Amino acid sequence: MKNLILIAAIFLFVGCSNDDNDKTTENITFTSVGQGALRGSTIKQQNIVIKDLITWEALKKKMNETDKYHTEESLKETDIDFSKFQLIVAFYKQSNSATTIDITKVTMRSGKIFIKIENLQLSVIQNVAQPFHIVKIPKSSKKIVFE
Repeated sequence: MKNLILIAAIFLFVGCSNDDNDKTTENITFTSVGQGALRGSTIKQQNIVIKDLITWEALKKKMNETDKYHTEESLKETDIDFSKFQLIVAFYKQSNSATTIDITKVTMRSGKIFIKIENLQLSVIQNVAQPFHIVKIPKSSKKIVFE
């Protein structure tokens, strides 16, 4: 009887799958492409994934129409190699130039890429502006989830 229980236990132990790979979290390195606040912006609050040059150029054009000075001042990098990278863009609601929207962490878990967005600085001043943050991550076909 003990042998039967031992054999059954071995089959159960060997037969169980290990799903630990789905639960692990891997940090993804990202680079800030630009961060700031647009004055007079008409861009709605949103999060965007940009995977091609045409979409990137259209966004830069729209940002320039709104506030060329602050767009050019805020972008550290404008030439993106979309064969290697994709952009994550976060626009906050109309607020003020002292409030920020911040992409603080990019992780991969369960076959998806999770983007953590926070407001690290909230302020109440009178000028109206729209905070934004743009980061560059390695190109991937995995689904992106904003947190």
